[in-house]
Amino acid sequence: MNPIVEEIRRAYATVGITLDAPATYGTYYRLLCAGCGRMVGNTGDRLLPGMAAALVAGQSDLYASGLLGCACGHQRGQARGTSETSASEAAGRPARADLWPFWRQAYAEGDPMPEFRCQVERPVYAFNEGDPLPEEYRELLLKMLRHEGERAGNKSFLGFMATCLDLAEAIAPSPEAKLVKAEYLAEELKHAIMFHRLAVGLEPAFALRDVPYAHYAFHLPRETWADDAFFHFFVDLNGAFHSRDWRESSYVPLRQMAATVERDELGHSEMGYHFLAEITSDRKGKALCQRLLAKWYPAALDMFGRSDSPNAPKFIRWGLKSVGNAEIRQAYKHYVDRKLAALGLEPPDERSNRRFLFFRRRWHLTDGLRPLGPPPTLPQGRLRRRSRRSNGRYSNALLARGAAAGARATRRARARTGSCSR
Repeated sequence: MNPIVEEIRRAYATVGITLDAPATYGTYYRLLCAGCGRMVGNTGDRLLPGMAAALVAGQSDLYASGLLGCACGHQRGQARGTSETSASEAAGRPARADLWPFWRQAYAEGDPMPEFRCQVERPVYAFNEGDPLPEEYRELLLKMLRHEGERAGNKSFLGFMATCLDLAEAIAPSPEAKLVKAEYLAEELKHAIMFHRLAVGLEPAFALRDVPYAHYAFHLPRETWADDAFFHFFVDLNGAFHSRDWRESSYVPLRQMAATVERDELGHSEMGYHFLAEITSDRKGKALCQRLLAKWYPAALDMFGRSDSPNAPKFIRWGLKSVGNAEIRQAYKHYVDRKLAALGLEPPDERSNRRFLFFRRRWHLTDGLRPLGPPPTLPQGRLRRRSRRSNGRYSNALLARGAAAGARATRRARARTGSCSR
C-alpha cells in the first residue's frame, strides 16, 4: 500500500473515520464515519509526508465539538473538546441557484483582476496551432498544460470531478447548493474540452495521457462545506490569475481562450466566496472558517510555485508568461486578503505551513520580494556562529555546507511530491 495512504488511514482512525476504497483510479478516497458508514468528506493521496497526521491532530477539538465529522456524533466519542458548536449549524444557509453565473456580479462594477505587465525586454513571438515550435518553447508549453490538469479524456480530471459531485451529494446544505455545484461541474467540463483541443494541436499523444493533479492543494481533505468553499475560493482563483496572464500569451490558441477561462474561474471562486459569506454569517461558522484557513491559505500561496523557479525566466522570455511566480503570488495574496477581511477573517502568517519557500539573504525565508523571517533547522546540523573574534559572522564554510544540504533536501522533496514548477 502507498505509505501516504496508510498514513492517512491511521490518522483518521484516531477520530473514528475510515478510508474507503479508491473512488477514482486510486487517487481520491471517501472518508466514512466508522459508526454509521455515512460519507463525511474525501481526500487525495498526494499529500506530503506527515501532513495528514498534522491536519487531523490539529483539528481534534473540532471533531469533538461536532464542527467536523458525522451528524450521528460518532466522532464526538473519539475525541474530547470544549466547543459548543455542531456540524449542521456550521453548514450555513442555502445557496440561491439564480446567482449563477457568479462572474456577472464579480465584473458588474468593472474589472476586479490585476493587470500583469512584463517589466523586461524580450522578443515578440506569436505561434499558432500547427506552426513549428522551438523545442524549449514546446517543452515549456506542455509543462504548463500538465499543471492545468483540465483535459477531456484525462481520467484523473474526470475522477476529480466525480469526487466533487460525491461531496456535494454528501454534505451540500441544500438542493440549491447542489444545483450550483452541478453548474460548476458542467463549466469545468467545458474547460476540459477547450484544453483538450489545445493539447491536440500540440501533440495528440499528450492530449490522451493521464496526468494526475500533482499539487497537494487538490488532495487536501474536504470534510465540511466550508472546506469545499475554501477550495473553490482559493484554487479556482489561482486559475483565474493565471488565465489573466495568458491574455498576452505568445501561443495564440491559449491567448484566444484566456478571457473565457478567466471569467469562468473567477466565477467559480466567487461561488466559493458566496458559500463562505453564508457560513461566516454566524459566530460558529466564522470560528470554523478561521481555523480552516490554516490549512487552505498556505496551500493557496504554494500553488504559484517557488519564487526561485529556474523555469520562470524562460516562460517570460518566450512570452508564455508576463511575470514571475513571486509577483503573481503577491498580487493574488493582496486580492484574497482583502476578500477575507471583508468576511471578518484574519489571514494567517504567510510563512506558516508553507512548503515552497526558499533561502536567500543570510538564510532568511523569502517569497522572492522580501525576507520573511528566520530559517528553520537545516537537515544536517545547525549553523553555528564563529568565535567572538570573528565578530559573530557566519562561517563561509558552514554557510556553503548548509546551502548544499538545503539544496539536497529541496531536490528530495520535489522528487517525492512532484511540486508545481510554475
